[in-house]
Amino acid sequence: MATFGDKLKQKYRQGNIIIRLIFINTAIFLILRLLFAILSLTGLDGKWVLDWLQMPAGLVPFLEKPWTAFTYMFVHFDLMHILMNMFFLYFFGGIFLRWFSERQLLVQYIFGGLCGALFFVLGYSLMPSLEMVENPAPLIGASASVIGLCVAMAVYRPDEQIPLFMLGSLRLKYIAIIIIVLDLLSFGQNNAGVGLAHLGGALYGLSFGLFIRRGKDLTAWISPLIYEVKSLFKPQPKTKLKYKRSKREKVYKTSDVDQQYRDSKKMEADQIDAILDKIKQSGYDSLSKEEKSRLFDSSNRI
Repeated sequence: MATFGDKLKQKYRQGNIIIRLIFINTAIFLILRLLFAILSLTGLDGKWVLDWLQMPAGLVPFLEKPWTAFTYMFVHFDLMHILMNMFFLYFFGGIFLRWFSERQLLVQYIFGGLCGALFFVLGYSLMPSLEMVENPAPLIGASASVIGLCVAMAVYRPDEQIPLFMLGSLRLKYIAIIIIVLDLLSFGQNNAGVGLAHLGGALYGLSFGLFIRRGKDLTAWISPLIYEVKSLFKPQPKTKLKYKRSKREKVYKTSDVDQQYRDSKKMEADQIDAILDKIKQSGYDSLSKEEKSRLFDSSNRI
């Protein structure tokens, strides 16, 4: 009989990149909270653990811990913070994967977070109003990465109707605007730098959406590196290759696969749009059994 741990491992291995990112963020959250609890029982302060992972405000503190530009986007300490971030990651990540590959989502997540880190450290280094803030809040959480996903899809598919449970449907661009406005309203002087980080993630998402609409993938250049890293964790085939592909050929083939993926997703979306138009004109009962099944399957992928 499979144990709970075995089931979690199986879920992680079989899940897509969204599930794996949620697993990683949740595991780090649980480990941190458990470690803090153990240290507090022994009378020790566990704040140093969090300080080693979260991104400090200001250029000089950051240069002492440059790895935090990457680690912060996987670290949460507040329960509501991780619940909201993982919910929006699942929601917007599902929409993203309807049009793009898992590789592109992973790159979008990381680079949205890195742009957030850049805006955060530059804000506290160059803006006089932030330099005067005492005890500024450090940067922590996946918010910049998630907002980047949100904006990217709102730019790429602005008029796509998204069902919102019992609230009906709303266009994706309006959902993104509401989320960004509510996010900006929640920040004050002490955590204004965090708002700048979210802005950095949003600007990367905006760039991705605008470029991809013109047929240019901002993530294509890093494709060879991602596949090389993945190959380190996969068993190498025993048969020898007759020739070694150049890096340029790898980039071309990866981009070509992504374009085919987007084309197939666009064809599928056009079919769904046609079904929705038919419902508006003739009602749901006018759909054939195949059309109803296709509409049901599409709604379950979000």
